[in-house]
Amino acid sequence: MGGITMKNKISIVIFILVSFLNVGAMSNEVGNTKNSFGTLENNIKEVSEFQENGVKLQYKTSDNIEKESARVKEYLESNINGIYKESNKNQFEIFNGDLDTKIKVWCEDKYTYVEITLINKNPKYATMDLKNILKKVENQKVENRQYFFYYEGKEKGIDKNYSMDKLINENNIEKTNLLEINNGYVGTGYLSNGDKINFSLIKYNTGSHIIIGTPIIFATY
Repeated sequence: MGGITMKNKISIVIFILVSFLNVGAMSNEVGNTKNSFGTLENNIKEVSEFQENGVKLQYKTSDNIEKESARVKEYLESNINGIYKESNKNQFEIFNGDLDTKIKVWCEDKYTYVEITLINKNPKYATMDLKNILKKVENQKVENRQYFFYYEGKEKGIDKNYSMDKLINENNIEKTNLLEINNGYVGTGYLSNGDKINFSLIKYNTGSHIIIGTPIIFATY
């Protein structure tokens, strides 16, 4: 996407890093996100043209890295059709026309850590559909499970009259903190159920984009 300056990129990165540090101890299920983020995503879809959405799952397990890597790989290869690409034995990717799934596995101390990122280009799949795919990766040994959700849309109902105030008020976002940048705004706030939300309204050369994520926006934009 064009039209964003290096200064703006730095501002966004700093803002997201500060927001991340303020997330604190995130709940395993990110609150009742199934209802709140799903409702917010549906609302934003009404005023935007779907570009992509995504879910990231992070967790740790006491199983060794070889066993966990093989287990995750077997499940994803069996349930997601696509081209398989392996960067190394503990980092691989599965992608097709709709989904891009990236997996990283590593060790720290006595634990194996897993990060799975699923980015979707098909508008018929909501973030909760993507979460349901990743939920099946979990087993009884999974600890410190964290889910992150993300949606990006372009223009449609987003025009010069669509403002941050409208976004905040129409979706009952509370305790907001806004940062103005050269081509738009980025902000944080809380949904009615207490979930932390990051959002942005950015104008690129190709048009205005609205981006939401909880508890942070994990995708690059």
